[in-house]
Amino acid sequence: MGIRDRLIRKVKKVAAEFSGEYAEDAPEEQQPYERPGVPNENAEVVMAKLNRPKRARKNRKPKPSNETD
Repeated sequence: MGIRDRLIRKVKKVAAEFSGEYAEDAPEEQQPYERPGVPNENAEVVMAKLNRPKRARKNRKPKPSNETD
């Protein structure tokens, strides 16, 4: 049995697990999602500033290595 056959067998096994064959039945009634707490109508939304690293600059002209003084 080659690596291809083993890989295909594993993929089929994982697909069978997610196929829904073993999934639970859906509930009869839907429950709406409720957020905990009290909403604040006067809240101020502020954009976050990300401190990302700066890009490294490329050298403009590389120094030739065969220079002799």
